[in-house]
Amino acid sequence: MDQDPLMVEVPREFHRRMAAIIEAVQTGIWQRGVHDLLGYATDYAFGDKRGLQTLVLKSKNRSAYVRLQWEAIMADTDADRKRVEEAIKDAINELS
Repeated sequence: MDQDPLMVEVPREFHRRMAAIIEAVQTGIWQRGVHDLLGYATDYAFGDKRGLQTLVLKSKNRSAYVRLQWEAIMADTDADRKRVEEAIKDAINELS
């Protein structure tokens, strides 16, 4: 996302993308028979070059960490989308 990080659209888009990750993992574990509502905690830094973003997802008996660089979450390249998809698959596997 090539926008000024001080514009409100940047954090809004970031949170939209993180919510999409949570939704994808929730759907994935539900389809595998784990009918728990995910809880989550976050450790975010704001903006480019801020490093690792951590999303902790928890079911009743398990937890998984989704750790991605800010740039991977916010970019629209095939490689970055693949990184996000792999992180989602890993979380589904860990929680199922």
